[in-house]
Amino acid sequence: MNKEKGTDQFIEIAKASARIRNVVEPTPLVKSKLLSDGDTEVYFKMENLNPTGSFKLRGAANKILSMTDTERERGVVTASTGNHGAGVGYMCHKTGTKGTVFAPSDVSQTKYDGMIAYGVEVVKTDGDPINGEIASRKYAADNGKSFVSPYNDMQIVGGQGTIGFELFAEHQDFDAVFISLGGGGLMSGIAIAMANLSPDTRIIAVSPTNSNVMQQSVAAGEVLDLPSEPTLSDGTAGGVEQGTITFEYCRDYVDEFIDVSEEELIEGLQIFIEDTNTIGEGAVGVAIAGYLKQKHHWAGKKVAIIACGGNIAKSTLKEIL
Repeated sequence: MNKEKGTDQFIEIAKASARIRNVVEPTPLVKSKLLSDGDTEVYFKMENLNPTGSFKLRGAANKILSMTDTERERGVVTASTGNHGAGVGYMCHKTGTKGTVFAPSDVSQTKYDGMIAYGVEVVKTDGDPINGEIASRKYAADNGKSFVSPYNDMQIVGGQGTIGFELFAEHQDFDAVFISLGGGGLMSGIAIAMANLSPDTRIIAVSPTNSNVMQQSVAAGEVLDLPSEPTLSDGTAGGVEQGTITFEYCRDYVDEFIDVSEEELIEGLQIFIEDTNTIGEGAVGVAIAGYLKQKHHWAGKKVAIIACGGNIAKSTLKEIL
């Protein structure tokens, strides 16, 4: 794939690295004992160890720290299935900003608790998570507050892209990076960073078969309005906002799209928990399952898997274990 460099976007990632360094420390890059074999090296980027348990803190920090004092005083509004809302909540608490999060009515109790712990108001909306995005944008506009998109914002993408900088700082020769795909903010940020730092590194996007809207949209050449089936990977679930900047980034920078079943993602998550003795959520299992599907192809290579979050309901974790 001939990837455009995206100079302006790359500069935003560099700015984000400087902007958030006092809020988000680099997460560990841990070699997998169970997946590495012989000359094959597989590493987990441990985003589940961030203060809020997810990579989403990076984008939220970059966005809110970019705002003026006046914008923060008016308050911020966002939509989230949990992790982005916790990231926004963490930054609201840190900066003294009032925050409102629109979340699905079936948001997991663990993620709900994670959001309200930081003092944000949580408004529940029925149906697909995209409904929350639509409602929250309207609420922000009607009340003169700033909207903090979960993915459709270059400063959010820039914050997530700092992961790419950290990967490259550790190893300059990754053959591939496996990343779970939802709205595309994480995918876009890392892919743009790696296109500039290590253009030969292949970017592999992995989605749950039950909710792979961005994957199908890229295949169709436009953002599609598709229903999603229930998935353990709630962090990647739901529709994609029309006109999102991440559509073009996913189309232009991702080398390959894979989807995995619920059974496959559960197997991936079990491996991660056993391997690292830490907790992962469904979206981590998605990325690992994508690697397992292609394991033979990466024999003798060096691969990174983004362990994007660790916020999973205790009852779900018990079932998986």
